[in-house]
Amino acid sequence: MIQYANHPGVAALAATIWALLACLLPLVALSWRHLAVWGLVFCGVPVLGWLTYLCGPGFGVLFLALGLSVLVWPPLDAMRRRRGAL
Repeated sequence: MIQYANHPGVAALAATIWALLACLLPLVALSWRHLAVWGLVFCGVPVLGWLTYLCGPGFGVLFLALGLSVLVWPPLDAMRRRRGAL
């Protein structure tokens, strides 16, 4: 099992699974969304560190930017919709 921990493809797969879970965030009820975001952050930081360790800082920064855009975009989109409705 330890042999898979040093394979960059497994780290990229873990990052992809995290991204898929983060894309499901708008489907979570509003009362649980705050907890879901923090859960994604606590799970995503080790995955990001693992990916950065195996693939280098370039991939680490790239996946950090992608993760932040996935986590920040739904609240910004919701705020824009609310402003348009007023």
